[in-house]
Amino acid sequence: MPVRTHLRDFEEANHLHDQASTRAGWYVAPTLTGGRILLALEALVFGAFGALYWVIPVQMAAKVGVTMTNPAGIVDVQGLYGGLEVGLAVFLAWCAIRDVRIGLAAGACALGGIALSRFVAIAHFGLPDAGVTALVVLDLVGALLSVGFWWRYREKA
Repeated sequence: MPVRTHLRDFEEANHLHDQASTRAGWYVAPTLTGGRILLALEALVFGAFGALYWVIPVQMAAKVGVTMTNPAGIVDVQGLYGGLEVGLAVFLAWCAIRDVRIGLAAGACALGGIALSRFVAIAHFGLPDAGVTALVVLDLVGALLSVGFWWRYREKA
């Protein structure tokens, strides 16, 4: 009970601060709301990619130059890319509702890890095409936004 009361008081104080800021002629985006929106977007993207890897794994893998020659490869891609991404999407959606700070940390770690892995591969093999560049940029932007919102939430809590 005390944790819930503390969280409610924090959200109410954050809301009052935002109202006062708006009346003063400038606006500061509510940290919790921004973090929740970011988590919802991350959940949607991870969920969409995971669902596509469940439904059309061969075609999705082919888009990034991966060919699967036997059922074991398809099962692995469906499990890893489909299952892991859908599972992460569910967790991030839950965090958007219940624990924004943990969700932002998870999103930052996941997207940051993906971006770092892509950077290492690009350094080793070179940049294959513009599609990979777009993926790296999206991963990096998502990770940095997650860290930024997490940092703002940490400072106010």
